[in-house]
Amino acid sequence: MEKKPLDFYQELSQDCTAALEQDRKEYNRCSFLRGVAMLCIIGACVAGYVQNQPLFYGAGALALLAFVWLIGRHSRIVERQTHHTALRDVAKAYLDRSGDGWKDSPVDGAAYLSEDYPPGRDLDLFGKDSLYQYICAASTPFGRDCLADWLKRGCGSLPEWNSRREAVEELAEKQHFSAEYQAFALPERDAKKGTTSDVWDRFLHTEGRRPVFRGLLLWVLPVLTLLCLFSALLGFYPQIGQIGFSCLALVQLGTALLCLKGHNQQFGPVYRFHKMVLPYRKLAARFAQETFKSGYLRDLQDRLQQNGGAQQALKELEQISGSIAARHNGLALLLYNALFLYDFHCAKRLYAWKKAYGPYIQGWLEALGEVEALLSLGVLSQVKAVHTFPELRDAAQPFLDAQDLRHPLIPEERAAGNDFSLRQRTCIITGSNMSGKTTFLRTVGTNLILAFAGGAVAARRFCASPMAVCTSIRVEDSVSEGISSFYAELLRVKTIIDRSQSDAPMIALIDEIYRGTNSRDRIIGARETIRRLARPNVLTLVTTHDFELCDLENDPRTPAVNYHFTEHYSGREIRFDYRIRPGRCRTTNAQHLLRLVGILPEEGEGFQ
Repeated sequence: MEKKPLDFYQELSQDCTAALEQDRKEYNRCSFLRGVAMLCIIGACVAGYVQNQPLFYGAGALALLAFVWLIGRHSRIVERQTHHTALRDVAKAYLDRSGDGWKDSPVDGAAYLSEDYPPGRDLDLFGKDSLYQYICAASTPFGRDCLADWLKRGCGSLPEWNSRREAVEELAEKQHFSAEYQAFALPERDAKKGTTSDVWDRFLHTEGRRPVFRGLLLWVLPVLTLLCLFSALLGFYPQIGQIGFSCLALVQLGTALLCLKGHNQQFGPVYRFHKMVLPYRKLAARFAQETFKSGYLRDLQDRLQQNGGAQQALKELEQISGSIAARHNGLALLLYNALFLYDFHCAKRLYAWKKAYGPYIQGWLEALGEVEALLSLGVLSQVKAVHTFPELRDAAQPFLDAQDLRHPLIPEERAAGNDFSLRQRTCIITGSNMSGKTTFLRTVGTNLILAFAGGAVAARRFCASPMAVCTSIRVEDSVSEGISSFYAELLRVKTIIDRSQSDAPMIALIDEIYRGTNSRDRIIGARETIRRLARPNVLTLVTTHDFELCDLENDPRTPAVNYHFTEHYSGREIRFDYRIRPGRCRTTNAQHLLRLVGILPEEGEGFQ
């Protein structure tokens, strides 16, 4: 029996739930045994003291060893619980994509919306209920930034695109690896404060300072301080030991306090991310363990192994950041510095780490983020029964061929698939209200964006040539700048026309062209705009309610073709099939809708 796309994640969720139940039982059993071991330790010590029998102390020592072992066992169980919980969350995120649960994801990409990239808003690429929110499998800031950049820029060349698509396709087949990789990254997304690339950038560019105490002096002073302390405690020259300890401890503490401001500046960024180093180390380790065929993925592995290797560097940074975090307690700060010159040791280790790995860590973190972005581009292949990895081919003139093309954000049971092909022409799309014109434009644009990024698309077959995607769909006015929605649309369309003059291949998606003005001026302006965009390097899709524009199909200066959407009626109910058809639309439904909502009276009736 053929498995459905989400079967793997359904099974993974069930397996993790069963594993968590087993972990819970082991956790409770371990906690009980720890309590028993502690009681045995106390009982053995009391019995040894009362009975004055060394045998009891021996039994207490054995109980202590068991207690220590159980602590380690407890930590391993907690780590396993954390991993199983994360895996279950990853599985749930994929299962949520079959319905509307994905809309609750905290990562929606709203930060990537900008006025200089209209498709981001027009095609719902970023923001609430967006494509980014749907496909993003990245938890690290580097993965999220990389995915947004790829969606905006696509690929620079066909060889780069082929390499990326091959990597996406291979990762889509490695479901166990993909789930584990995402699970290791989840703590980064779920951190209370969260860490951003800015925090890492601040850490990497905070200048490391050489400690005031260096070399032997950094060790001699703490050793002398501890010798004086032991001398005073053990009674060897106690007076000299007390004086020596007091003086040396004050010297160390005073020096540490004098340098405290500089150390705090140096250590400040570490406090923000020290708990997040572990996920990155696990990501590097897990990625290094996997075997890949894709050249892109093997190159990423090589990048992570260069200059000492990301895994070793992150392991050392994890230890250093843990040591720095330990001084966050005020009492610990005073005690550690008075005894060990603790801040100076931390500063020395951090300085050495930055000197050894500082130039490379940014590249390593970005490489780990690229893996997350590749996983995100393959999400549709994991959750959609109708999907494909697109073909991209160079062509003298832009073209698009698609079979069973669907909008990726519409649930499959409600999504209408359309076959569509367009080559160096203008497509004028007419249709009644709510028939699917705007959604079709977004379907074309969204799948093109996914295809150019190297990802899977929602279609049975998808082939296109590289081209820029330009849009005028969701145009808004600006009160502060005194710009009406109509004038804002004029500026947007003028930008598209100007871009078409560069001869670079592009597709223009324009929804209800010039809707903000009267019909006479709208038709005149729309005709001229369509004629200006009728260039060999441009594909144009324009939706309109003005049937007069359909006559451009007969204009020899404009290589235009008509398509339309339609509706049918069942009693008073209006129904749509959302199928695009050749030719112009012959029906309207505005008066019917006006009657349905009670604005127009029913035929043969009148308002009192």
